This record gives sequence, C-alpha cells and structure tokens, in this order.
Amino acid sequence: MRHRSLETDTLAMSESIGIGVLVGFTIIVTAVVGLNVLVAPQFEESTGPQANFTYDYVDDNELLLVTHSRGDELEAGKLEFSGPGNNVTWATLANRNETELVEPGDITQLSQANAYGRRVSAGDTITIYYNQSGNRTQLDQWDGAR
Repeated sequence: MRHRSLETDTLAMSESIGIGVLVGFTIIVTAVVGLNVLVAPQFEESTGPQANFTYDYVDDNELLLVTHSRGDELEAGKLEFSGPGNNVTWATLANRNETELVEPGDITQLSQANAYGRRVSAGDTITIYYNQSGNRTQLDQWDGAR
C-alpha cells in the first residue's frame, strides 16, 4: 500500500488554487476591457468645431482684419462676429454665400465701410461664434488692441 505524503497533497492544492486565481483574473480583466470598449464611447462629449484666428488692428482706420489661421472649415453663414451693439456673419462681411466654407487663410474685415457698419475701437471686444442650429459655440475672442 502506498501512502501519500502531506507534501504532495499541498503541492496539488497550490497548483489548483493558482490556476483558479489566474482564470478568475483573466475573466475580470476581459470584462473590464469589454465594458470600456462598449460603454465608454457613449459618455464622450461631442466637441464642436475648432478654429483659431489671428487679428490685425489698424488704428488709423479703426478696423479689424480677422484671419482664419487654422482649424476646421466653417460655413460662412454660421460664423458670427459679436461686438458692441453689433452681430454679423462672415458671409455678410465678406459678401459670400451662406454655405460657402471659410478655410484657413481666409480673411475678412470689420469696419464702418462694410456690413459691420461701425468703427472698431481699440478697446472693443469682438467674440467669434459658430452658430449651428441654435447652438452657439464660442471659437475665439479679440480683447482689443491693449
């Protein structure tokens, strides 16, 4: 008759526990990764359009040149300039079609001589918005030539 030793039983038990822990750990990791892949995109906020502008203020003529320097192409009729007592679109300022795209490198002017209809003071604040279906997203702001 053969006798089992205590050492052999302990070794078999340790291997079984180790395999059980590894299998359990694998199932948990797989479940967490799977949930992140399936659920996480639903909670991401949709971002609006992105654009950067540069400004050149001409003090002698009290006008502001605005250049779309980089970012998304934007519809001219949805790109709004809001200043003291005035709100006008890029399409109106540049005499462009409302659906025409404003691309990086495009320039427009805010002055008394065009649709803006007033001089731009060095102390004015001009805010640029993108208005899509009533949702206004602020893209940039010029805080005067201070």
